[in-house]
Amino acid sequence: MAVIVTFPLVLKFMICIPGFATTNEPYSALWEFWRIKYSICHHSSLMHTSFLAYPFGLDLHTEYLAYVWMDLIYVLSIIMKPAAAYNFQVLLNFILCGVVTYAAVYHVTRSRFSALLSGITFAFCPYQFARSWQHLGLTYNELIPLSLFAAIMLKEERTRQNIIFFIMSLLLLFSFDFSIMYLGMIAVATFLVYVAAYNWRKKLYLERGLFVEDGKYFACAAIAGAVTFMIVLPQFLPMIVKSAAASPSAVASGFNFYHRPFNDLFIQSAKPLSYLLPATSHPVFGKFTEQFIGSSLYGVSYTEHALYLGWVPLALAFIAWRSWRRRGRSPDTRHQSPVKEIACTNDRFYIGFFVLLAIVAWAFSQPPYFTFPAFKIYMPSFFMYKILPMYRAYCRFGIVLMLAVAVLAGFGLKYVLARFLSRRVRIVVAGLACLLVLFEFFNFPPYKMVDLTHYPQVYNWLKAEKGEFAVAEYPLDTESPNEYYKFCQTIHEKKIINATMPGTVANKLARRMWRLSEPETAHILRWMGVRYVIVHLDAYMKSEDEEWVDESGKVKERRLPGLKLVQSYDTIDVYEVTALPKEPVGYE
Repeated sequence: MAVIVTFPLVLKFMICIPGFATTNEPYSALWEFWRIKYSICHHSSLMHTSFLAYPFGLDLHTEYLAYVWMDLIYVLSIIMKPAAAYNFQVLLNFILCGVVTYAAVYHVTRSRFSALLSGITFAFCPYQFARSWQHLGLTYNELIPLSLFAAIMLKEERTRQNIIFFIMSLLLLFSFDFSIMYLGMIAVATFLVYVAAYNWRKKLYLERGLFVEDGKYFACAAIAGAVTFMIVLPQFLPMIVKSAAASPSAVASGFNFYHRPFNDLFIQSAKPLSYLLPATSHPVFGKFTEQFIGSSLYGVSYTEHALYLGWVPLALAFIAWRSWRRRGRSPDTRHQSPVKEIACTNDRFYIGFFVLLAIVAWAFSQPPYFTFPAFKIYMPSFFMYKILPMYRAYCRFGIVLMLAVAVLAGFGLKYVLARFLSRRVRIVVAGLACLLVLFEFFNFPPYKMVDLTHYPQVYNWLKAEKGEFAVAEYPLDTESPNEYYKFCQTIHEKKIINATMPGTVANKLARRMWRLSEPETAHILRWMGVRYVIVHLDAYMKSEDEEWVDESGKVKERRLPGLKLVQSYDTIDVYEVTALPKEPVGYE
């Protein structure tokens, strides 16, 4: 099924990646795969590169160090081409999201049909596709149900195997993307709180021995957490040290890992229609959703706000919730068999938890507060920002809400199928439910595929040029690194002055020389070791700012002192730097 929903990726595994026309984040991952193999083959540093922000270079992996993921990327970089290394992880995570969710839901429902529906719902939801088109690290969502599954297993039976399983799940949760770790920890913490609060009256007044059982469970969980923390502590040390040393007066920005802008919490929070409208990539309903992009009811992003839960999963989840409410907390089980009584009790416990998880995930995904004429209602992100100011995209809690809905939908299907005696009818009903979910989450045609063989031919010419020299791509990417420039470097393999990080010396100098028409610019470029300047003429036409329009006119008319035109490819001009080198004054 993963092959089908990502078609034709499997046929173009080496030359294409999932994505859309305006995507650029995946190029960074592709550059990293290329850079690692290149560094290993040329005995260069894996933690610092001179290929970007030349001649100053750039330190890499300076914050959160996910060792397991880094090792995996190192291995894949060596044995696979960049596109294959990217696609391998995308497909693997689609499959693991389904398999892990299937295993967890089958364990709590004992229904293979329910487990299949939940696995399909979670694995192929619009959020998972949007992540595969943009952020490779955020496709590792299987770690969230895995950690919850391990916590549930440990709650049911405190065996050595389950303790090891819980520790391993936490180790994996902490060993990949920081966002995945955060989401998973909130989900596990919610389960621990739920266990403590479940049947609190019974624990307090009738069976105080249940407190002892809970205490033993929490002791095991605490020991497992402590062991995990000691193992993963080294990968957090750089972040802890730099966060402690960071100046309190440092300006919050998208490139300040330790302090993101508070306003981002409003922009990157979930909106009501984000959960209720099909993704804009849906071939039938996508156009309808597009008209809400940018509104306060949906959100501004085609990808971050692709949180659609599906009406079929929601309807089945409602059936599960209604059954849970009807049974109540203390149903009359005197006339039930012991097996049915246990099953009923387990269903109440798990449905109650996933209802709570859905509420918690929804609350976390909301803006910091809602303002009313006389008062404000503060949401969890407001308080969590004070603890973790480096996290801003709380709409990503939508995948935790999707997990809760997927599991509840599995319970709902279980109760629907219980009404039919014929196995054939149950197969048909379950199959129809799965097909409807797949239709709701479908995303092609057109195919969401980026062909990496379609790139400007100027880079083939540049690759053939002999010698050690640097290249400058214009317009300069002074506000944020241009990931496509980095991808093109994997073709021509020359050092570039681009991809500087705001706040660094390299970026300050880049901001000084953004005008290619200034006589000083060519002198500085020559001093930096630049031989060729690649000018993307089409990129100069995208701004209406008066100062930028003036610069665009000079570039288009080729009035660029100190530069000699040597090649021209459609919308790209190539200049050789002929000016004498001159070190800029006061650039540090």
